[in-house]
Amino acid sequence: MRESGSGENRSGLLQWVIVLGVGVLVATLILGLGLIPRLNAGQKVLNGARPAFQSQSLKADVAGIDLISKNVDMANPIVDPSGGGASEIPALVGYAAGRLHTTPAKALAAIQTSFPHTAALLGALPLSSVTAELPKLVAFLATTLKLSPTQVETALASNFPALAQAIANLPAVTAGWDNVPGLSGMTGFNGKPVRTVPELRDYFKDQLIPAVGAQQKNFQSLDGTSAVNWIAPVLLVIAGVVIVFALAMIARNLRGRIGRSEAIGAAAVVPIVGIVVVVLALALALVPRTSHGQKLLDGLAPAFTAQRVAGDRAGVNFVGTIVRMENPIMTPAGGASAEVPKLVAFVSSKTGLTDAQVLAALQKHFPAVTDLLKALPLSAVSAEIPKIVALLGPGVVKAAPLLAQTIVNTPPVTSGWNDVPGTAGTHMFNGKPIRTVPDVQTYFSSDVIPVLERQRGNYDKLTTTSEINFIGPLVLIIGAIVIIYGLLMVALAAGLPAPRRQRSAAAAGAAAPASG
Repeated sequence: MRESGSGENRSGLLQWVIVLGVGVLVATLILGLGLIPRLNAGQKVLNGARPAFQSQSLKADVAGIDLISKNVDMANPIVDPSGGGASEIPALVGYAAGRLHTTPAKALAAIQTSFPHTAALLGALPLSSVTAELPKLVAFLATTLKLSPTQVETALASNFPALAQAIANLPAVTAGWDNVPGLSGMTGFNGKPVRTVPELRDYFKDQLIPAVGAQQKNFQSLDGTSAVNWIAPVLLVIAGVVIVFALAMIARNLRGRIGRSEAIGAAAVVPIVGIVVVVLALALALVPRTSHGQKLLDGLAPAFTAQRVAGDRAGVNFVGTIVRMENPIMTPAGGASAEVPKLVAFVSSKTGLTDAQVLAALQKHFPAVTDLLKALPLSAVSAEIPKIVALLGPGVVKAAPLLAQTIVNTPPVTSGWNDVPGTAGTHMFNGKPIRTVPDVQTYFSSDVIPVLERQRGNYDKLTTTSEINFIGPLVLIIGAIVIIYGLLMVALAAGLPAPRRQRSAAAAGAAAPASG
């Protein structure tokens, strides 16, 4: 009997040593893989990025970048010589002469008469030529008005703020169009360099924004109905309870033989713990959530590189420069067109020249600047374009494809500038409606890009060491193993012999009938 009791103790001891090992293993995995700080970081990513993954936010992303894309297509041929639009002007005039059956000179005169805003815009191309004239214009005004260049700039800013805003930002736009500041070394998801404004547009439109939109369902699944940062602490607590309980039962077995009832009661705790773990894993859908979470992390990995996040900021800042330059001149609401006659009258009053003489002087010395002023607002160019297209016919696309690109895109840009198509019902993270192109730029600059900037460190912390898609299955498997092993322990405990007192009573009960 002593050997049997000793064997039972050794068996019980071994069972609880195995339970202890499972608890230690789970605790080691949680601590070794840094799941607590990593899932804390993951929860911060979820909290910070949640507004960006709302359907209305993704709608605003697409609508905003679509109009910005048209704006880039409109401007790219005419910003600097490399765009090619200015070099096509002779071909356009020649084509018009053919259509009108006249000479190029008469055709140009007819265009200037019938379409004055469009003709003036052509005269201002490329816009880099306007930039080149601006310093000389300031010097000319300084001399004419008997002011210092600084005083001229101050006077312009005070009396003609819309024109001053456009003038202040145009040089940065033309200088950076083919080499956006801050994009040095940046590549798209496909590894191609991103340097120019069109390349930046392609990166935002075809890579970054679609990548975010494609991960909406995975984000929503991981976000789920509960936070994720409690999972590791709860598992660690459960592992700690298992370890403490297993150590207690090991000590109990070492002190002496354990009765069947006590062994069954203690063993029953093990499958209960396993059931709790499995129920948590299933009720909170940990397997699909962590699986979708890994897909989310993989899908957004290219967007969270330090180089691209820095490039996003540099890019959206440059878009801001473009928008600040264009906003005053795009529509009458921008204000620059209304300030042009006021500027001429201001110079006239200071010099004693007539308005016509002031315009003639400006046209002589600064033809590109003057033509651009005559073209304003650009919505007036848009109003002339249908008539131009009707006059010149579809052949203009072949004769001057780059200028045709500008012609095609100008009307949708000017018509949508103050009411971007597709933004109805959208708003910034603070609830302010998104309607205009400046609103779109503010939304990208103040809401969307900061999500990447603020959460990049948390993203890196979450993705270090290992993937997260193993967490759900691992919890479920551990829970199932614990249940099975616990039931086996209960079965073994139930098979233990009854205590000696109970066996004697049972034997006496069996012998009584025989003696009778």
